Amino acid sequence: MKIKKYLFAILMLFLLIVVGCSSETKEEPPEAIVKINDENIETAKGTYQWETKGLFSNRTVNADAAAPFQIAEDMKAKIVEQSSVANIKFNDGSQPQLHAYLWEEEKRGEELPLNQHQITLPSEKGKYVIEINAVWSNGDSSYTFVIEVQ
Repeated sequence: MKIKKYLFAILMLFLLIVVGCSSETKEEPPEAIVKINDENIETAKGTYQWETKGLFSNRTVNADAAAPFQIAEDMKAKIVEQSSVANIKFNDGSQPQLHAYLWEEEKRGEELPLNQHQITLPSEKGKYVIEINAVWSNGDSSYTFVIEVQ
């Protein structure tokens, strides 16, 4: 009878260790979902740093990508109305700290107004490359999308 108790205790300890070591933590930041007038906008993930914490170890991934103006070269601009608003969400439901910037040729330009994950887009006609910087407790990521205001 004692042997069964010991085997049961060892089995339970083993299960606890296995369950504790397996982690559902993602190894990269979530995907950004950008909507303008309830339409999804093509968004590309750029450079990011992401840390996953395990029971016995931590892992940090640094992924380098092209600058937003270079990423935008392969993206199709979404035509939007003047002074539209872009709603930003993430596929994991998280609410990171956000900043949004216009890219002017090969450099980061002005910061766009952002309130409660809503970006007020430019009112002047033209094509715009927009970078979103998202910051979580375990990392950060850049996202790019392209619009054309008409």
